[in-house]
Amino acid sequence: MPNTEMLKEGLTDAIARLDDEKVQYFADEMIKEGCSSQDIQLCLNQGLKKVKEQFQRGEYFIADLIYSGMLCHLALSLLTDRRKLPPGQKKGRVLIGVVEKDIHNIGKDIVAGLLSADGFDVIDLGSNVTPQQFVDAIRTHRPELVLLSGMMHFARESMKETVDAITDAGLRDQIYILLGGGCIDTGILSHVTADAAAIEPIDTLNLCNAFINRRRQ
Repeated sequence: MPNTEMLKEGLTDAIARLDDEKVQYFADEMIKEGCSSQDIQLCLNQGLKKVKEQFQRGEYFIADLIYSGMLCHLALSLLTDRRKLPPGQKKGRVLIGVVEKDIHNIGKDIVAGLLSADGFDVIDLGSNVTPQQFVDAIRTHRPELVLLSGMMHFARESMKETVDAITDAGLRDQIYILLGGGCIDTGILSHVTADAAAIEPIDTLNLCNAFINRRRQ
């Protein structure tokens, strides 16, 4: 049986090589060895970094970037399936979606898979979600956390409009709002009145866990 470090290296390399069979094998073996969702996510991040580097060198294409995201989602889906918790044991309920006019959902899918694997109850609204749809979903599902995702620069305005709609509906004080995706920069929180922002999926997970831990204290 390979040791944990060998499995981590194997998963990272499998993502970098876009090898779906090996991604499934190494993710499955890491789960059997009891590796945490954070350990698996770090491997996926390292693999994605190598894919991006190869893309920048002209060795990979847009389709390869998309496929690498799909492979990460596959690995996290395995983790979620193996570690399902009864509803009463979930950490908290998360509502997630890509904001209006943006359809880039690979990062959102990875985050949703990571949160599910870590014990959160995730409600995924998909992409191009209007402010009113977020408001309606908050009223229906009563989440503790709302995650707004966006890739393109214009998604920042959609995020602002969504938070404003949530505030106007009288729901803002009931939830923790977290922003994520490629449109995020250091000035986003001065433009969109959210509680936090993160670019990397692992940072999103850490912020969600920190919020839940504070609520339990």
